[in-house]
Amino acid sequence: MHPPLPIPTGNPLPLPGPWPWYADPEAHLFPHTGPSSTQNYWLYPTYSAAYEEQTFFDAFSSPDLISWTKHPTVLNITQIPWSTNRAAWAPSVARRPIKKSKSASQAGDKSSSSADTDNPPPEEAPEGEYEYYMYFSTGDGTGIGVARSTTNSPAGPFADALGRPLVNGTVMGAEAIDAQVFVDYPAPNQNSGGSEWDSEEGAGTPRVWLYFGGWGHAVVVEVDAESMTALKGQFVEITPPEYVEGPWVLKRNGVYYFMYSVGGWGDNSYGVSYVTGPSPTGPFTSTPTKILQGNDKIGTSTGHHSVLTIGEEYYIVYHRRYPNDTARDHRVVCIDRMEFDAQGNILPVNITLEGVEARPL
Repeated sequence: MHPPLPIPTGNPLPLPGPWPWYADPEAHLFPHTGPSSTQNYWLYPTYSAAYEEQTFFDAFSSPDLISWTKHPTVLNITQIPWSTNRAAWAPSVARRPIKKSKSASQAGDKSSSSADTDNPPPEEAPEGEYEYYMYFSTGDGTGIGVARSTTNSPAGPFADALGRPLVNGTVMGAEAIDAQVFVDYPAPNQNSGGSEWDSEEGAGTPRVWLYFGGWGHAVVVEVDAESMTALKGQFVEITPPEYVEGPWVLKRNGVYYFMYSVGGWGDNSYGVSYVTGPSPTGPFTSTPTKILQGNDKIGTSTGHHSVLTIGEEYYIVYHRRYPNDTARDHRVVCIDRMEFDAQGNILPVNITLEGVEARPL
């Protein structure tokens, strides 16, 4: 008997309908979503439609990258007073462990002072208990907001956490769109592909960074890791050559890879390049390398990506268009392998119709 052939995901990914068009996908592996959950891969895309119809975000989850469940309207921007009720774009989801206070009975030492028992130190909640935050842009650059899951689940629903934008309007020439939240650990070899707050022993306390920017400018600012709803420090412009939009940062072996979209999002010049640096704010190398571009026979206008990191394996998740389909909003979500050479360079991505092999969790 021959072993069964691996099952491919196919490209585009078979996301449940009825609407087939999504763009700007952010992919995550959230391993701990509650004792009864088996759907651990998550996608948070833009609903690709006319700006006036982009008033919400859908999410998708899967246990294997093939069978997807749709979670409709995980955030409705028409319920946010400061929103302009249009152009909801490119959400980024991050999580942090829930902190709870020890009760007096848990404190143990009955000789503790009243001040100690009235203000017990926080402790980490049991594994799998997290708060989830969504960072999103609305109004074609009006601002970047932050919403919190009301269920402590990546499925939401999410509700506006501030009553105002976290980033209000243009900063250093950067349109306030295309947020990415990157969780960085101090340990030099702690790899991180995005927002997966990993409580691995010895990893240390992470710092949280918000990258964003359209109109050819990229900006980064630190996020307060305790609240996840406030900024700290100064905005820093980090615009690399040919930058257009769609920043994505990952860390591998102590090197920070700043990836971003180049070209025009409506045509086949759209692609992804990267530069590298020694820290979340650079300085980054001055010569970019292009690693994702379209193929007239397979798919065009490949860009606005994220990277799904699973151990030492990497998957690039991005949108593209069907060949010869020129409709502005006809964009679909795809996944392919992303690999590094021995020197740590990202190799050019081979875009496919097959996608990647199923990966059950």
